Amino acid sequence: KKGAQAEQWVGALDANSFFVLTSKILHATMIGNARAYRAIIPVQHGLRGTLRAVANSRRRLMVKTSRRCSSTEATDTTNHNMLIDRDTGIVWETLSSSPSSSGDSQHSEATNNRLRPLYQTIIGIEIHAQLSVPTKLFSTAPTRQNHSNTFERNDAVSANVFVHPYDMAYPGTLPSLSMSAVKASVISAAALNCQIHETSRFERKHYFYPDLPNGYQITQQRWPLASNGFVDFRPWSNNQRQLKKGKQNTNLRRGKPTNCNKKHDVSAKVIMQSNQGESENIQLRIERIQLEQDTGKTITNSIASASQSQIDLNRAGCALIEIVSHPDLRSAHEAAGVVEKIRKLLKHVGTCDGRMEEGSLRCDLNVSIAPIFEGDLAPSHIQRSKLPEGNGHRVEVKNLNSLRQIISAAEYEVLRQSILARNNTPTGRETRTFHVKPISKEFPFGGETIIIRKKGDSVDYRFMPEPDIPPLILDEESLGSNLNLEEFIEENMPELPEETVARLMNDYRISQDVADVIINDPPAIKLFEHAVETAKMELNYNESPDPVPTMVGNWLCNDLFALVKKSATEDGNGNSALETDSGEESYGSLNHPISVEFSTVKGDRLGSLIAMIANGIVSTSMAKKILIIMFKEDLQSSPMEIAKSNGWRVISDMNTLIQLCESVVFDPQNSSQLDQYRKGGKFQWKIEKFLIGKVMVASNGNAHPECMKEALSSVLQQVTSSSPQ
Repeated sequence: KKGAQAEQWVGALDANSFFVLTSKILHATMIGNARAYRAIIPVQHGLRGTLRAVANSRRRLMVKTSRRCSSTEATDTTNHNMLIDRDTGIVWETLSSSPSSSGDSQHSEATNNRLRPLYQTIIGIEIHAQLSVPTKLFSTAPTRQNHSNTFERNDAVSANVFVHPYDMAYPGTLPSLSMSAVKASVISAAALNCQIHETSRFERKHYFYPDLPNGYQITQQRWPLASNGFVDFRPWSNNQRQLKKGKQNTNLRRGKPTNCNKKHDVSAKVIMQSNQGESENIQLRIERIQLEQDTGKTITNSIASASQSQIDLNRAGCALIEIVSHPDLRSAHEAAGVVEKIRKLLKHVGTCDGRMEEGSLRCDLNVSIAPIFEGDLAPSHIQRSKLPEGNGHRVEVKNLNSLRQIISAAEYEVLRQSILARNNTPTGRETRTFHVKPISKEFPFGGETIIIRKKGDSVDYRFMPEPDIPPLILDEESLGSNLNLEEFIEENMPELPEETVARLMNDYRISQDVADVIINDPPAIKLFEHAVETAKMELNYNESPDPVPTMVGNWLCNDLFALVKKSATEDGNGNSALETDSGEESYGSLNHPISVEFSTVKGDRLGSLIAMIANGIVSTSMAKKILIIMFKEDLQSSPMEIAKSNGWRVISDMNTLIQLCESVVFDPQNSSQLDQYRKGGKFQWKIEKFLIGKVMVASNGNAHPECMKEALSSVLQQVTSSSPQ
């Protein structure tokens, strides 16, 4: 169908038929089949041009497959590969019409392949967030991040120094519940829209591990603190700053099947991202939130030909909340997006510092796949409230502590399960860990999952009620106030991020981009508002529109944040400690967290500097120098005092500028240029530019540029009018 007939036909389609049409378009763009693309493209409202651009980009960016594993023993001769889309989570099978050699061109690879959808990704998450409270959950031992007011590097903290006898399972010691942890967990559950139970119970979950001294973990598996919550989020996108260092962090990865008895070979293929526009909000259902204790840490070192494991109990017994979701996620980007949203949310309400690199927030993925049956009219990944038909066994991937790891582990595991299922040897229930290692120079951000243990049947943890801790009842006595649960939440719940963004945009008329940057660092909100208030007081400015908040926001988000980051990441030699050789960001060697909380420039001094700029007392270049001095050298003086001591003040008085210009123009050293200017001609503008530079030098750079040019023009006009004709 063509032209107006096609537009009328497309406009009359129902939802299912339109999905079939767009699926064919997606299929055509992915295989780069121009003829099929032109045949099914009668779509109105500019979609035709957009999809043609997508198709051309996909065709250009297809590259040869790079092997994921070092093993090259592949005995399976089945001629198909796997592609996974990080945005939709759909695994596609690529069937080659004819075997292609390694020397084939990119174009022939793109046009000789036929694709069909095989499997849909199914992901549930478990987030372990360490609460920012002063003591451990059941003992009086301090937590590492709260034992002092100073920030310490990971390697500067000695092992086994924040330990109570109860944390080491000494006989006769009894637990003492931290009410600070209870209050923090209640605030966290309320922020995640959960139903908080006034009565919950602790229980013992028995399993053996060297860094679990008791031989059991105290948790709330069957009687949790809260349940039935939800969080709205947007999937991770390469338009965000995540994965900013990786040029290979694009949207599709490819897996190639091998013999199931050999090491699985999962290779990567880079193709352009499919979500060109901004993604919509997705809702993840939260099954439960439980309060529990953390385990210790096992550190394994290789000594000569043997390995030695050591136990650090600094973390043992720290208060955790475990956030368990329903399996509602359908792609790797969705998993990364919701973890980042929850991390920022808990950091914003002040219950968790969110430092994934230090283990303060860790994530486990429950990954499985479901077949996509031929003839499906609706995409299975939209069916979030129930598992698709034929869903396979879930595999748990433990202890992921970065968003990059979450995406890489999810896509690797989905490809691995898809290859096994395609070879009729589906995976069983397993627990795996993610081993981060570079695949090649082309794909440095790879890695693979490695099996820890198999679960033939459901693991028997021998749950039993904790006999030493009574049921947790959330009432006036336990909450430490005369408030019931609802009143406690209402009084102690801080403003949520979405509410803060809306308020900043409405009250201060700043852009959403600036507001988003500010709320990512909660101390920056207070600093911003203090700076705006100070600047307005010094300016006595109440007009509308008010430029002060925009100026403060820009200086805070650009200049001050840059100084804070530089201070946190640079060592004594001026080298950045933020990035490791492998390209991963490493925050373990920071001098302090990247937060304006550690800025030496507070809101009052920043506001005074903005007022000086708005009043025209200093120029922007002068203000940048003053800010650096305030941050690094002079931590007490006001911006005005620093400007005076360095002789920085904009000269905008016209009489002063005219006198300055006259002294330069009539300087005997510039007499030849003045004579040439009087004669006129095509070089007159060059001489004027020369004199502008001389005036700026004479004023030590303090002359107001526009006012100075006006004054110089006035002086030069007098020169030309008084010269003989």
